[in-house]
Amino acid sequence: MDVEPTLLKPETRRLYATDWAAFALWCRNGNQTALPADAVTLAAYLQDQTVRLGPGGLARRLAAIVDQHRRSGLQAQARDPAVQAVLREARRTARPRRRPAPGAAQLTRMAGACPGDLAGLRDRALLLLAAAGLGRGALVGLDVEHIQIGHQGVTLQIVAVDGATQAVMLPRTAERRLCPVRVLEDWLRSSETRFGPVFRKIDRWGNLEHQRLGTDALRRILVRRALRRLRPKKAAL
Repeated sequence: MDVEPTLLKPETRRLYATDWAAFALWCRNGNQTALPADAVTLAAYLQDQTVRLGPGGLARRLAAIVDQHRRSGLQAQARDPAVQAVLREARRTARPRRRPAPGAAQLTRMAGACPGDLAGLRDRALLLLAAAGLGRGALVGLDVEHIQIGHQGVTLQIVAVDGATQAVMLPRTAERRLCPVRVLEDWLRSSETRFGPVFRKIDRWGNLEHQRLGTDALRRILVRRALRRLRPKKAAL
């Protein structure tokens, strides 16, 4: 449903004014009529703007044009099939925006907020190892046989896709709750993991499964912990 002009917020009104000015300038440069604008002009303008604007930006430009027509007692041809076709194509070909990966400080804060149940211990170890620089592939591919824990810290043998191994050494830190070595020890002890995959799935009832976590499952864990929506009694991975 269209928003009445009097109900538009001041910021929206300012953006619409800027968008309309851009459209009017485009029309002047191309010897097109801006008010009223026919469907061919609208479709051509939106198509021209797809180079620099995404679907949301195109929709706002069109909304600004519709608003200006309505304020002038006119009706813009926004629902014309040619105009809508440009918007549909823009949505179809739009590249999804990827959120930047959380940094070490954010991962550490997320780890500190994890509860003390089995899923929380696992996720805390995952997050702290990720904060130490281990990538998703290294985390989900880690086996107990690749771990050597000593008084000074832990040595992890990271196995690459081509079979090559790289030793990663992590020292113990003063704060026990956020020490990746101690937290990893806590996880292995609490989960009674003595061989095979270090990080495994936990069902909704809190039971540890034998199946190794995948990279997509790890991504979901990061999202859930970041949003603080993972409920301890219903761990789903």
